[in-house]
Amino acid sequence: MRRLSPDAQEDLRLRVVAALESGRVATYGRAAEMFGVSESSVGTWWRAFKASGGPYVN
Repeated sequence: MRRLSPDAQEDLRLRVVAALESGRVATYGRAAEMFGVSESSVGTWWRAFKASGGPYVN
């Protein structure tokens, strides 16, 4: 993910969170596999989303 531009990184984070929120993806592991990121990143993004009550914010 570090090879992506900052805008592309944010887009990826938002897509991962949207997939989890919509129920299309049920687990961090599946999201990590689908989007090619680490499971811990998915968890971090999801927790930040839930804590903020809205879209992920850096």
